[in-house]
Amino acid sequence: MTLNHLRVAGFLVAVAVFRPQAGEAHDPPAAAARRLAGTLSIALDEYARGVSGGRVTNPNELREARLLLEDAGRVAETLPESLRTELAPTLMRLRDAAMALRDPDDLRSGVDSVRVALTRELGISLDPLPPRAPSLAEGARVYAARCAACHGADGSGHGPEAVGLVPSPPDLTARPKLVGSSPLDFFRKISAGVAGTAMPPFGASLTAEERWAVALYASGLRYTETERIAGRQWVERTCQECLTILADVKSTISVSDDSLSSFLSAVSGELPLTSAVGFARTAAASDQLGSDRVLVVRLGTRVADSLARLAGDLALEGRWDDADSRVADAYFAFERVERDIGARSGRSVHAVEIAFADLRAAVASRSAAAVGRAVGRVGAAIDVAATAVSRGGSVALAFGQSLLIILREGIEAILILSALIALLHKAGARARVPQVGAGAAAAVVASLVTAGLFATLIRVSAAGQEALEGITLLLASVVLFSAASWLVAKIEAERWMAFVSAQMHGALRSGRTLALAGVAFLAVYREGVETVLFYGALFGTTDSAAGHLAVAAGLATGAGILALVYVAIRRYGLRIPLKPFFAATGTLLTVMAVSFAGQGVAELQAADWVPATHLNLPALPALGVFPTVQTLAAQLVVAGAFLAAVGWIFWLSPRPALRRSGS
Repeated sequence: MTLNHLRVAGFLVAVAVFRPQAGEAHDPPAAAARRLAGTLSIALDEYARGVSGGRVTNPNELREARLLLEDAGRVAETLPESLRTELAPTLMRLRDAAMALRDPDDLRSGVDSVRVALTRELGISLDPLPPRAPSLAEGARVYAARCAACHGADGSGHGPEAVGLVPSPPDLTARPKLVGSSPLDFFRKISAGVAGTAMPPFGASLTAEERWAVALYASGLRYTETERIAGRQWVERTCQECLTILADVKSTISVSDDSLSSFLSAVSGELPLTSAVGFARTAAASDQLGSDRVLVVRLGTRVADSLARLAGDLALEGRWDDADSRVADAYFAFERVERDIGARSGRSVHAVEIAFADLRAAVASRSAAAVGRAVGRVGAAIDVAATAVSRGGSVALAFGQSLLIILREGIEAILILSALIALLHKAGARARVPQVGAGAAAAVVASLVTAGLFATLIRVSAAGQEALEGITLLLASVVLFSAASWLVAKIEAERWMAFVSAQMHGALRSGRTLALAGVAFLAVYREGVETVLFYGALFGTTDSAAGHLAVAAGLATGAGILALVYVAIRRYGLRIPLKPFFAATGTLLTVMAVSFAGQGVAELQAADWVPATHLNLPALPALGVFPTVQTLAAQLVVAGAFLAAVGWIFWLSPRPALRRSGS
């Protein structure tokens, strides 16, 4: 193992073992304790910037630190009496140390002792980390509503209400002064306010989710969007494994820019660009990397594997109690992503659980050799489990599905338009052909607008990405099923032409210009909306750049084929064999509907919206087959409904007509 890998492993272990847990209690003592801890942490930061070597280096920072320590004393008065009595001497010593210009490290030990006491007595996390990745879009909204008036829209501190404020609002774009700060520091100030300034506490007026969102957004104002884009390109090119950690909000939310830079340097082996640090600063946002479940699972499994290996090393040193503790930590790290993996492959989860049971037994046996073998089995099982969450199938499959969707939707629209135009020619109404073109063109524009709205919905809803993807996939499955049934019903050319003729003649009889354009619009827009929905589902089931490129290539190839088909139909009178076309595409769409149904339920299971009852069966993620009762039940419902529809169309529905004809 290289030095870089050792550093990454150490970082992962620290993330798993030492980071505080997410969650936030709402009882008054907990709120007071968090405000006290936050106030003291801010005071310590201000003091360290105002005093060095017993000398005042920044009078304003020192003044703010002393005011904050006074404020901490007032907050402590709201704590339970026993805790207030215990902390009073320490708080007094902190105030005296600040007046005497003692070394910042002397104050730091006092602040740490207060935090330990608060945690011990109340059993809470003083810095409750966000349970999910904050949204930069939400942060921007809160910032504009609550912060921009003083700090300015760009964060420079020149907002309209900043005039005359003493001290003036800090410049949030001043990068050199803020490289040692983290979003957690911003969160504390937003929650507790800053004594002696115009900065009020927002702990009561903003939810924790809103405070985390604006804290992450504000901490990124010292970097431009252009820098972040360039930084992402650098990270993706230079340090792919960094993405796994940067996507986890709990790993980076309390880390300063300096620490992020050191991490990127250690893992990549190169001195990171400033822009790379800018990207890393907000990379964990839900509208950046934070919604990528594959990266989250990858981190969890790597943490679990690193801790299991650490347990093996401790066993070799004979530190059996420590090894046993690390095995428990490793299993808990895996448990955090077990639901995501289990929704895709219950067998993989079961294999990891068995491997961990063997490792615990090996540690209990006090056999270093047995522990070594068990650690290897845990690593192998975790590697298999991690691959189960890859949402995309093969590149070839993604290309084929994409090509099928655009061809099916496009050819249906072309057939409808061609039939409408042909019937207009037969009816002697050639002058009305442009109305068909106008309706079709309007439908294309409306479809593109729909695609934009759909993409926006996905982006702003990234906090619930799994649920959104699951709903999209299930909706796509329903529409695919209805499209497949419709196609099967139109296998006979007579039925198809009767359908088109009825639509066109109704529009001609109305005598209104918009009626005919409306028929064309609805025909094309229906296909356009279905296409947008299907591609949204298809992109949601691919997680790699190669998969996305394959989907785009399938779309482009299909569009080219459609253009040739349209020209051939209009210029050369090409006739598409409707019966085999409808039969083949109807069958393929049904297969896709069944696949999307399974993947949709799996996404909802990952979002914890649907329970997962695992079956000891193999998984086929590329086909949407996951071994849980719920996913297979959904797929059986779709498949059964299609068979019932086929039976109705070809057997039950024709029988009354046959009886009437005497057959």
